[in-house]
Amino acid sequence: MAHPLVIKAVSDRLAAGFIEPDCPIVGINERPSAGRSRTAFVTLQFPYSTSAPATLGAPGGQWWMEEGAFRFVVIISKGEGIARGLEWAERIASLFRGEEFDEIVCFAAGSPNLDDHNDGDAFFRFSFTVAYEFQFQQRA
Repeated sequence: MAHPLVIKAVSDRLAAGFIEPDCPIVGINERPSAGRSRTAFVTLQFPYSTSAPATLGAPGGQWWMEEGAFRFVVIISKGEGIARGLEWAERIASLFRGEEFDEIVCFAAGSPNLDDHNDGDAFFRFSFTVAYEFQFQQRA
């Protein structure tokens, strides 16, 4: 699980930087407000993270380095083509690519894969990840 400060900072940055009435953000463990009738939305996931000591000693004041990735899934209606989904994915990626905020260092955002896994039920999915590092101090 990503550190709670990472989840909050990334979620806040997405909410502040990607305002698209036709593609609302669906939060973690939430459902689209219009249920299955929603034609497009984006979700944020935190599929991987690991932490290791960044300093030695200093009992009660240890620094830790978390490395991980967060994943965006842009979901559009099946059959509408890919232009709109790719544009939204690029707008989101540009908010994080090579950026530093709230002690989080973001690296290159991957490009969405286009293959047989994009097509599912009534939707077409574009997913990509952004690798990050985050240092935090463990307080006693």
